[in-house]
Amino acid sequence: MSHDLELAFRMVDAADVVTAAAWSPDGVTASLKIDGSPVTGADVAAERAMFTVLRQETLDDGFVGEEVGSTPGSSGRRWIADGIDGTRFFAAGAITWGTLLALEVDGSITVAVCSSPMQQRRWWAVRGGGAFTGGIDPSTARPIRVGTSAPLTPDRFACLPRFESLGVEQQRRLERVIGGRPDDWSWSHQCRVAEGEIAACVWFAGDLWDHAAPSLIVQEAGGRFTDHLGGTRLDTRTGIYSDGRCHESLLDALRPD
Repeated sequence: MSHDLELAFRMVDAADVVTAAAWSPDGVTASLKIDGSPVTGADVAAERAMFTVLRQETLDDGFVGEEVGSTPGSSGRRWIADGIDGTRFFAAGAITWGTLLALEVDGSITVAVCSSPMQQRRWWAVRGGGAFTGGIDPSTARPIRVGTSAPLTPDRFACLPRFESLGVEQQRRLERVIGGRPDDWSWSHQCRVAEGEIAACVWFAGDLWDHAAPSLIVQEAGGRFTDHLGGTRLDTRTGIYSDGRCHESLLDALRPD
């Protein structure tokens, strides 16, 4: 295991301790941010826990979290964190949520970890080293690959927000490509693509911390990530994750006229 991946695991270990202790099947109190999305105290505490581990290791790397903001570094390296991805599920007492962490080196994502402590699952990748999943213990790792044969159909497609929340024109374009109205999938759409469970997911939401880790995991699993214009920026609030075979069709459907 590389030093950077080992550090990433230690950082998400610390986040898992915080989030697992705060979670309850009866639900967790949340407040609404200015953009209308929910946030809990555990979101903030998880990011602070990761930052504490990082600072014990080095003072040079930068860090940015959805809730705690940005701390610049001097090394050309930046850790990108989302303390709880899927806060809506966390607050509702569901187990489908997790922590996202990625390392960006000179503008390129090189390490990614997604940890879901209540599901006892992790997904991770190192650029050029493949993508893996397993339990919280890294020794349980197994490689993952995107699907290679199943077609893009409504039951193998996910989107965020939910399909019913999209505009009429967005729904029409996606229905044309996938052949109908898709099922609603819970959290971890991108990891489902990486494991071959679904062929693609399309996001009309999300920010840097939402896309940084999953983009590398899907790519290292043999898939493809772009924004809706076909670029690889992580800050456009759009994303397409796919097994690669259906990617151009989705891009054609989503590009502005």
